Amino acid sequence: MGAKNLTNQFFDINKLPPEEGILVFHISMSRISNSQSAKKCWEYMKIFSPNKIIKPLVGLNFIYGDYIYFNSDEKASDLKSKFMPLVLSHKNEFLKIVSKNPFYIQQAFSFITWNQALLECKDYISLLGQLKKFYKKDKKFQKYLQEDLKFSGREELDNNQLNFFLEETLLFYLIAKGKMLLRNTYVHGHEKWNLWCYPGKPLKSQIYLIQTNIFGFQNKKNKFENCFYDLEEKKLYDFSRIDLDILKF
Repeated sequence: MGAKNLTNQFFDINKLPPEEGILVFHISMSRISNSQSAKKCWEYMKIFSPNKIIKPLVGLNFIYGDYIYFNSDEKASDLKSKFMPLVLSHKNEFLKIVSKNPFYIQQAFSFITWNQALLECKDYISLLGQLKKFYKKDKKFQKYLQEDLKFSGREELDNNQLNFFLEETLLFYLIAKGKMLLRNTYVHGHEKWNLWCYPGKPLKSQIYLIQTNIFGFQNKKNKFENCFYDLEEKKLYDFSRIDLDILKF
């Protein structure tokens, strides 16, 4: 008998790699007070620790998606006034929970905003420009972005929404491919792997960008360079085993 076909089948992680690594929690501002609150993030973290961690060599990096929401017609000053207290409160509340659990080391947790993350990739503007050109000419990419729009419950793929999707997808790709530095005091630059984690299913545009790999980047040391972890369903999506033509979400 041949090997079992695991296309479009997804399962939980049994154990994380034994080497140094970083879990990346991308925090959406629309979910920071509910499904991604500090308390919920603590619960999500417990999915991995301690049962899935072989050695205490794992850091957790929070990336707050505040800046990406500037793809909006709202005034920048209004968005700043709205998001700054949310981000600071979330960080402080999470660290407060950590302090009540002395088993965990505070230096293992890193917190940055979206704009800070972009500073860690010198070619970001050029790569984003190339991705926009790819979108304009690639019919499949356009199709999957329209499906992401519907899946996200939004009505119109205007310039703001398009830029939002493209920037989010690009950041995910660059982190997975090791093209964006992840600063974590505990892991201290020795990470061999990183894994993007989010409560919900991946976007089809994320899957397609990984599969087409238009920039040709590879990160062989990262076991999860083509992966996404759904914190809600506790499933690891390996994009190299996905057939987008028949994928149903």
